[in-house]
Amino acid sequence: MRGYLKVILTGKDPERFLNLCRNREIELWKIRAVPGGCSGQMTVNSFRKIREPLRKAGMKIRIRKRCGFPFFLYRNRKRKLFFAGLAAGISMLFGLSFFIWDIQVEGNRMYTEDTLIRYFEGLDIRCGMKKEQVDCEDLEESLRADFPEITWVSAQVSGTRLLVKIKENEALSSVPDMDPEPCDIVAEKDGVITEMIVRSGTAMAAVGDTVSAGDVLISGRIPVTDDSGTVTAEHTVRADGDVTARTGQTYRRDYTGWKTVETMTGQERTGLTLRMGNRFFRLMKPAEEGTAWRIWEEERQLCLTENFCLPFWWGTVRAEEYVTCERKYTEEEKEEIRKNTAEEFEEKLTQKGVQIEENNARIIENGSGFSIEGTAVLRESIGEPRRITFPEMPAAEENDRTE
Repeated sequence: MRGYLKVILTGKDPERFLNLCRNREIELWKIRAVPGGCSGQMTVNSFRKIREPLRKAGMKIRIRKRCGFPFFLYRNRKRKLFFAGLAAGISMLFGLSFFIWDIQVEGNRMYTEDTLIRYFEGLDIRCGMKKEQVDCEDLEESLRADFPEITWVSAQVSGTRLLVKIKENEALSSVPDMDPEPCDIVAEKDGVITEMIVRSGTAMAAVGDTVSAGDVLISGRIPVTDDSGTVTAEHTVRADGDVTARTGQTYRRDYTGWKTVETMTGQERTGLTLRMGNRFFRLMKPAEEGTAWRIWEEERQLCLTENFCLPFWWGTVRAEEYVTCERKYTEEEKEEIRKNTAEEFEEKLTQKGVQIEENNARIIENGSGFSIEGTAVLRESIGEPRRITFPEMPAAEENDRTE
């Protein structure tokens, strides 16, 4: 910023000259030996104080190059448009520094970044707004109130970036309220009971029993007997327990006999993408009419520093031409489809906590294509609550019982 000089020194006693410069605190660095003397660099202020050491040591100095911002301004003093553009650029950066141009979320696992960004937009927090309009404390309170799973939030504005750090609670945020109404536990589907735990109610089935959908597994009716064993009353509770059974399930997926294949032709186009705010530009050779292309884009935001982001994005784009054709499935492809269909079926059930004992899938050929049919033996919970209904009494009978 202050400018410096690249100089060449020649003379009789360079060692004495260097010692004199050191004693007078004259800055001189990057000293190298050259034919007939030495070279180095020094500040402009040091150059003004070097006359006496040169005379005493019998040295001569020659300026080889003037470097630095002051000399740059002097050399370009007549380029008025350049300085006008430089001033306009600095003014633009200064103006853009008062706005938010990037929103970054860290620590989210349960909620995607797109979900949170849309939530911010509902609070009128978006890219392009003034930084002074962002109330970080209000944003933190809103996130904790509207997302119970978020236990800790930190929002701060750094440069032109809004950084939101959150921490989610993996445990349940609240315990669901228990329905106090009396009910039975009934079978949700057919199966053979393999495990049964009764916490409340009366067991109506045992391990090894075969049950059908709708059968009562745990009754919420508890009989009250006298000393002789005669039922004198009935007490109803909310039945509770875990019933696991071995069940069966089938699945089927149909496919046509022809497969659409995309074949690359080897033709490729590359270009650049530019985006300024909501304006998008793609600089690439146009495609011929009637051709199909697969396009990949990679975009980056322009940032002067880590947190000083600007509303400009640039990137590269690559397109590859392809043609489509149809052909019949090969036996290897059918086998791969069978395996994938069985794995997808298992993955969906595993996510629900269902254990899979057997899973058999086979290929069924038909006139127009083929199908994947599978049968699975599962071990899952089949109990579901069903409210107990009481028969309506005639009015006379009800009055007699009241009396």
